[in-house]
Amino acid sequence: MDTRRWVRDQRGTTSVEFAAVVVVFLIGVLGVVDFARAAWTWNLAAQATQAGVRAAAVIAPAARNVRTLDGLRFVPAGAPVPVAALTPNPTVCAAEGCGATLGTLDPGLLDPAAFARVVARMRAFDPNIAPANVVVEYRHVGLGLAGNPVGPDIDPVITVRLRDRRFDFLGLAFLGLPALAMPDFRASLTAEDGQG
Repeated sequence: MDTRRWVRDQRGTTSVEFAAVVVVFLIGVLGVVDFARAAWTWNLAAQATQAGVRAAAVIAPAARNVRTLDGLRFVPAGAPVPVAALTPNPTVCAAEGCGATLGTLDPGLLDPAAFARVVARMRAFDPNIAPANVVVEYRHVGLGLAGNPVGPDIDPVITVRLRDRRFDFLGLAFLGLPALAMPDFRASLTAEDGQG
C-alpha cells in the first residue's frame, strides 16, 4: 500500500467531524436542559416558601407558646403585649419541636397538626419538600392586644425557611458535576388578626 496515497485519502473525515460536532452539540443541549431544570427547581422552592408563610400566617400557630400566651398577665385588656412576654422570642419550630434555636427544640411546644398544614401547603408546589426541610419562626415585635377574643394575644412576624435543598444534575451527571447546594429560602409575613 502506498503511504502517500493513504495520507491523502479524505474518505471518512466527514464522519469524524460530524461525530465531534454531535458530541459538543449534545453536551450543550443537555447543559441547557439541566440548567433550565435547576432554574425551575429554584423557582418552585421560592414559591413553596411564600405559600408556606402565607399558610402559617392564616392558621393557628405551630408554636403552642404563641397560641396560648395570655397577655392579660402583663397588661390590661386591649393594651399591647410587651415583647418580653413571649419566651423564647423568637420561637423557632421544626419537625422535632419548638424552642429558642434549632439546637434547643422541645417537642411539647410544637403543634404537629399546624406544622403539618404548613408543610402540606409547601408540598403542593414541590412534592420533594420534607418536614425536615421546613423551619417556622415566630418573632413577637409588639403587635397584638391583650385579651384578644378571636385569636392569640400577639400577632408575630412569621418567617418560613426552606433549608437543606439540593439540585442533582441528570443530563450532565456524566461530566461529574456535583449536586448544586441551594441556599435557604425565606419568606416573612405578619400573622393575621384572629389566627386560628
